Amino acid sequence: DLCHLALEIFLALGLREDLGIAVEKLQSFILVVRSRMFDNPYHNFRHVVDVMQTTYALALLLGTMARLTAWEKFALTAAALCHDLEHPG
Repeated sequence: DLCHLALEIFLALGLREDLGIAVEKLQSFILVVRSRMFDNPYHNFRHVVDVMQTTYALALLLGTMARLTAWEKFALTAAALCHDLEHPG
């Protein structure tokens, strides 16, 4: 399920430990994002999770994640997840 994938990315970044963010808070955040995505053929929840996963993978591969603080990792990943929030088309 896409919500689980998004959660696993946040957890893989160590945000629970580094920032003290409870798993339940991350789950709620992801579910709220999903609930605010319109049912569009392209700009939908599947697309934003795809962008989130691609951003995560590229940042790891290129070494970017290693240079970011925990808050910067959260900001980058959350921005990828929310980048098309309520996109109309």
